[in-house]
Amino acid sequence: MFDGVFFFMYIFAGFAGVLAILLAALLIRHWSSGNKALLASIRNFMACTALIDFLYFYFDYQELVSGSYQSNAIMRIADICLFIGQVYFWNAYLREKSMREDSGRDALRNISAAATGVCLVLAVIGYGFLMDGYYIAKLGFATTAMLFIEVFIAVMLTYLNFRHMAKALAETIQKKCRTYIVLISILLAVNGVWNCILVIYMLFHDINAAVERWFDPTSAFLFATNFLTILLIFCEDFTALFKTTEPMNPAADHLEQRLDYIAETHSLTEREREVLALAYEGLTNPEIAEQLFVSKYTIKRHMHNIFGKLGVSTRMELVHLINGEKRAS
Repeated sequence: MFDGVFFFMYIFAGFAGVLAILLAALLIRHWSSGNKALLASIRNFMACTALIDFLYFYFDYQELVSGSYQSNAIMRIADICLFIGQVYFWNAYLREKSMREDSGRDALRNISAAATGVCLVLAVIGYGFLMDGYYIAKLGFATTAMLFIEVFIAVMLTYLNFRHMAKALAETIQKKCRTYIVLISILLAVNGVWNCILVIYMLFHDINAAVERWFDPTSAFLFATNFLTILLIFCEDFTALFKTTEPMNPAADHLEQRLDYIAETHSLTEREREVLALAYEGLTNPEIAEQLFVSKYTIKRHMHNIFGKLGVSTRMELVHLINGEKRAS
């Protein structure tokens, strides 16, 4: 019963994944005041997720038709590399979400790239040369090496996932976005650990016996991830594209409400919201720094982040956006 449900879940997960990819691609093309780097990382993350879904659907379909569950080296390498890529692009989204250009973020980006590279090399060696078509490693050194590779990849990806999540949450003020970030990060971690356990089990047992004994909830994890990502896309800093309640005439509304709306829909931090209001009043960077009791270099960094998030390049464009004169094309 569960096997049939999880098999058809791959179909629903695939549709949800393709929908999220198309949604992100369309927004990248047409949204003029959103963070396109944020969108690109979401698109790449969903591409990996959708490819995992299609690959596992193929594996299950092959098992239903032939009665034998097996794969070649290319399929096995694609399997593990897509899982690694999925976490890598999710981490890229979380780094972009933090929007803080500092040495800590640069160090985290370098650590992520280096760790991902090591994981990919180990994955190609292990899944390409140490396993056979039934995911069983040769006895002796190969089995020991595969155990190390599986555990190392699972631990490293989980560590990177939660470290990036913590950094993104520290800079995210939208409650819904924070909720979706936590849920998706947990799903990725649970799915990664589960597949690590399953592969380790298959190292010592026939894969067909493992399939018969264990039901695989990977399709449910993928479907939940895709669905939550669609919701995350909806409430991101380009939410205004979907809303019809945006105030069109700021003269008829309180300025503070307009600034709050822009801060919410463009993922501004509380400090960036304060800087935005003062910049709209016409204060220079040194004047804003004096009023907020920070350095002018800090204000310069905040203005850089605000310009990037709002998709503007001058203060005049910033004023026009707040006044509702700059509309999405």
